[in-house]
Amino acid sequence: MEWYEARRGTVVRVREEHWKSDFAGMLGTIQHCWGQSEHAAVDVLLEDRRAELFWLPDLDVADEAIAV
Repeated sequence: MEWYEARRGTVVRVREEHWKSDFAGMLGTIQHCWGQSEHAAVDVLLEDRRAELFWLPDLDVADEAIAV
C-alpha cells in the first residue's frame, strides 16, 4: 500500500507474511492516518472489531468491501 492510497474508509488486508501471524489475511477499514510518507502508519478497525496500528507496508488495498 502506498501512502497516497491510505485514507479513512479504505478497506485493507493484512499481508500474509505479517510478523503477528494472527493478523495475517484479516480485512479491516482504515480509521485514521498518521503521517503522509512511505513511513506513515494507520489505525485499522479489523473484521473481528479490534483496532490495531499498522505500518503501510504491512497492508494491501482489498478488492472486496466489508461492513465494519
